[in-house]
Amino acid sequence: MSKHDNDFVEWRKSGSGRPVGRPPKLTNAHRDFLVKLVDENDTGLTLNQMMESLTTEFMGLEISKSAFHEFAKTKCRISCKRAHFQPEERNNLEKIQLRYDWVKHWESTDLDFESNCVFIDEAGFHINMKRSFAWSKVGTRAVVKTPKTKSKMTTILGAISPFGVVNMKVRTPKVVQSKKRKLGGNKEDERDIDSVKRTVGTVTGHYFNFIANTLDVMDRHEEFKGHYIVMDNAPIHKHKDIKLYIESRGYNCVHLPPYSPELNPIEQFWSVCKSKLKREALLQEETLTSRIKEACNSVLISDLKGFCRYSQKKFDNCLERKPI
Repeated sequence: MSKHDNDFVEWRKSGSGRPVGRPPKLTNAHRDFLVKLVDENDTGLTLNQMMESLTTEFMGLEISKSAFHEFAKTKCRISCKRAHFQPEERNNLEKIQLRYDWVKHWESTDLDFESNCVFIDEAGFHINMKRSFAWSKVGTRAVVKTPKTKSKMTTILGAISPFGVVNMKVRTPKVVQSKKRKLGGNKEDERDIDSVKRTVGTVTGHYFNFIANTLDVMDRHEEFKGHYIVMDNAPIHKHKDIKLYIESRGYNCVHLPPYSPELNPIEQFWSVCKSKLKREALLQEETLTSRIKEACNSVLISDLKGFCRYSQKKFDNCLERKPI
C-alpha cells in the first residue's frame, strides 16, 4: 500500500474533525439562563414554567418537553427533588455577617469540632413519625394511614462528641390541666376555656439539670477536660447562669450564631435518629423511649466524626460569606 493510501486510511479513521449532524438547538446560552433561573427562583418552578421562560427569553426556540427535560438533567445538571424549607432570615446579610464574625473569633482559639467539643441540643419525637416516601403499585397513590388522635411529643436532650454519645435523657411530656375562667358574671357561665390538656416543653430548669448531669459524666473521663460545650442560641440556652455554671466546672461555653443548624453536628445526629425510628411502626407510647435510646446508641462513631467534620468544613463558607 502506498503512502497516499495509508494517509487516506488514517484520515478515514480519525475523521475530518468537523461536527457530525445538525447543530444542537440548546446551547450554553440556554444552559446559563436555566441555571440562573433556578438559582434565583425559590417558588418551585414546574417543567412547563421553565420551558415557557426559556422560549420567552429566546424567541423562535421550539423544543419538545422530553428534549428539554433531558437537557436540564444532563447539560444543566439540575433536577427536581424534595424541597427543604428554610426561614427567610437564615441567609440574609445580617446572619451571614454574624457567622463570619463568629468564625473569625473562634478560629483564633483552640476550639476544634473534631477533637475538643461536646454538642448539646434537644429534639422532639412522637409515635406518628412517618417516612415521606412509600411504595405502591404503578399508577396508584402511596397512602400511609395515620392515627386520628394527635400524639404527644416526647423531648430528648442529648450530648454528643466526635468520640461517642456522652449523655441522653428522654423527658416525657408533663400534662398540665388548664384552669377555669368565668366568661360572664353568672356562676353558670363558668367554663373551661382550654378544655384540651396541654404539654410543657423544655424549660431552663430542665436544661440546666441536663447540663449539670452531662458535666458529671465528662468529669469521669480525663479526655474531656477543658472541652467546649457547644449549643445553639435558643433563649433557654443563653441564660447567664448556664454559662457561669459551665465555666465554674472548668469547661468552656460556646453559643452558635443564630439560624446556623449546619454548624451544629447534633442536628445531623437527630436527623439520623429520626430516620431510624421512621423505618418501623411504633405501636405504643411506652415503647417510644426505648426505641429512641436504641436509635441514638446505634449511630456509629465514624458517623459522629463525619457530622463534626461536615460542620467544621462549613467554617470556610462562613468566612467567604456564603449562605449555608
